[in-house]
Amino acid sequence: MDYAFTQPGKLIASPRRGAGDAGDQIGASTVPNDGSMGARSVWFDFDNTPHVLFLEPILRRLEAAGHLCAATARHQAQTVGLAERRGIPVDVIGRGDRSGRIAKVLGVLGRAVGLGRWAWYRRPALLVSSSRSGSLAARLLGIRAVGMLDYEYAEQRVLAFGCEVIWFPDVLRNVCLPRATRRVAQFYPGLKENLYLDNWRLDRMLARSALGVGDSTYLVVARPPAETAHYASGLSRRLWVRAVQALAVGRSVKILVTARTAAQRTNLVRMLGDLAAVRFLDEVVDGPELIVAADLVLGGGGTMNREAAVLGVPVWSVFNGPPPAIDNQLASEGRLRWIRSEEQLEVALGESRPARLPRRGPFPEGLDCIIHDLRTRLES
Repeated sequence: MDYAFTQPGKLIASPRRGAGDAGDQIGASTVPNDGSMGARSVWFDFDNTPHVLFLEPILRRLEAAGHLCAATARHQAQTVGLAERRGIPVDVIGRGDRSGRIAKVLGVLGRAVGLGRWAWYRRPALLVSSSRSGSLAARLLGIRAVGMLDYEYAEQRVLAFGCEVIWFPDVLRNVCLPRATRRVAQFYPGLKENLYLDNWRLDRMLARSALGVGDSTYLVVARPPAETAHYASGLSRRLWVRAVQALAVGRSVKILVTARTAAQRTNLVRMLGDLAAVRFLDEVVDGPELIVAADLVLGGGGTMNREAAVLGVPVWSVFNGPPPAIDNQLASEGRLRWIRSEEQLEVALGESRPARLPRRGPFPEGLDCIIHDLRTRLES
């Protein structure tokens, strides 16, 4: 995951014009003049920042095999900026977080309409995404769709309705999934983070040097919990703040805070900005490069925690939503430590600093089996 942060009020990158504007440039060099993409074409939709990284290797492999690929993205967190940083042109359709169930539903439906207009003109053969809006638009237009999920408590009904298959990491093979999801579920080896990290060359010492971190410094990368997700928890936020405050007084500690949004950053600067050990990132930093430099990741849940676990960096997770089976597995392997109460935090703070572990993986067969499935569907 890429952690690109801005000063309040500054955008990471200027979004492209939305679909339907004259002169849209996505795939302009390869999309035919009539707008249609062709019978072996693939549409990728990036609905959130992590989607860019785990879908990119799939996009690259399909492009290398001769398939025309095009992408849409939601203006959410660092999604657009990361796509541009990774060299993936996108059409920006829809905007960021909405608070409240009704607002979220309306946001999904509204974005589905925008994506439907985009897809109606281009007529891709297949959608690959983790996007409810994209899956709904594809189903209504008769476009085949493949989904990807890794959290069993995420809303799945729309993806199960819209997708021929939903790919899950094989850690979830034995979890209880809704009947509609189980009907279309398939499983791949490894985690979604292995899809891109297994081939990402990382140098810990170079990464630390780039951050200005010396050999004797204990580096904590701190990612706060999401505040608008359906699983957002006030307890998670309180535990995360308390952990930052406690870790900041440790010997030779530096804490790099990677806020999710400009608004969240502003609030956290107000709360924690006086701590000498705390620094708020405001430059563009590749997420894996940041994590590999760390001695500890303090995470609010999700992709960053799992990137750290794959890279062998100890993780403290303050996530207080329904615990993911993947995170429970990582905890059983000693790669992730749950901090779900004040008591658990006090125990963790009182123990010696956790050691780094070997990387988890690689799992090259995970990406291979997904690619094989997609190419089979495109050629059938």
